[in-house]
Amino acid sequence: MTLLTELAARAVRAPRRADAAARSLTSLHVLDTLGCVAAGATHPLASALAAVGVPGGGGTLTVTGLPGRHSLRTAVLIESTLAHVDESDALHPAAAVVPSAVTVPAALAVADQERRSGRAVVDAVLAGYETVVEAGLRFGGPRLYERSWWPTALFGGLGAAAATASLLDLDERRTVHALGIAAAGLGGLLGSDALGTGHYLLAGRAAADGVEAAYLARAGATAAPGILDDPAAAALGTVPAGHSGAVLHLTDCAFKAYPCARPLHAALDALTAIGEESLPLSTARRIEIELPEPLLRFVTADREPPGPTEAAASAAFAVGALLHGAVDDVSFYRGPLPPDVPDVALRPAPDLNAALPDRWSARVTVRGDDTVVRRTCEQARPPTADAVVARFRRRLGPTPDADARVRRYLALDDLPEVSMLRSMSPY
Repeated sequence: MTLLTELAARAVRAPRRADAAARSLTSLHVLDTLGCVAAGATHPLASALAAVGVPGGGGTLTVTGLPGRHSLRTAVLIESTLAHVDESDALHPAAAVVPSAVTVPAALAVADQERRSGRAVVDAVLAGYETVVEAGLRFGGPRLYERSWWPTALFGGLGAAAATASLLDLDERRTVHALGIAAAGLGGLLGSDALGTGHYLLAGRAAADGVEAAYLARAGATAAPGILDDPAAAALGTVPAGHSGAVLHLTDCAFKAYPCARPLHAALDALTAIGEESLPLSTARRIEIELPEPLLRFVTADREPPGPTEAAASAAFAVGALLHGAVDDVSFYRGPLPPDVPDVALRPAPDLNAALPDRWSARVTVRGDDTVVRRTCEQARPPTADAVVARFRRRLGPTPDADARVRRYLALDDLPEVSMLRSMSPY
């Protein structure tokens, strides 16, 4: 059995293995991702993405937060990019992938076009998460950063392909081909200096390619079933690991508490604890953040990054957001850093490497005029379900029927047609 056939089998089985709690959690992931897309629609990158659909014309699908109608491919590319551009979307730490960004927009857009039910969307999201997370786990998750690969860009197309294959009712054999077509174009290099908006476009492009791959498989296109074995191992410099177990991967995906690069979240939790227990952070003169070496690959301490994309990866901006009470405000990362933010430095912590891939730890040292306080956070705290819903409401903005919208988003299994959900979007 090839890795591709194993992934297809897991994708097909995932909806059958999900109990009521897992399906309810899936609906919460859909709601959270829609909130991420809504926030992303106010990002400077959104206007450039809106222009992408103009040359082709003739589309039928709306895009959250942007005017006009777009083709299926363009709608998925835009919404998947916007879902991740503020670094707010859910993450599977051990796999180092953000499955929501590449799976949820694809599932919703395809379901809208195919006039499928909310229950079919839940099935599709479960299948997509299972596939992209399993692929990330097999190839080492965050260890891929050391080789300059971004796991979400590498394997995101597999998640979108699996979700689309589920919605198109492809059997396991056709699902193998859908995944294989998506895998044939895998790629996604991390920038060596500034990430640039091209980094976030990789998520959208992977998702759009995955959707297209499933439609091609339905039309009869085929792929090499062993492409994720020796060929991928040679290209990525890592051999796929053995079977990762029977846990349904969506249940291990963590919602993010802060709209910034995930390696910084444990540091923010450590800083919060220091501020609450020992040292008022307003007295800090210098803050030093130590992270596992692979996670330093795509974060900086830049105080004057070239744009909001790089600001979301800057420890100085993350610390500034915390000190200014703006930890959940994506707009903080779109302006200049306030001058009162203390000096922030990043350093490698080789002793924290061993916790990877399951735990993304951080050690923080806060230096005041006469004090030094150090604290280690083993793993960032995910927000509660209530906090996820509250954040969605804030991103939704003042809407008269907000309660009805939330109830509908959280009860996808009962929705007869997902176009009803997308037509409710106020953006």
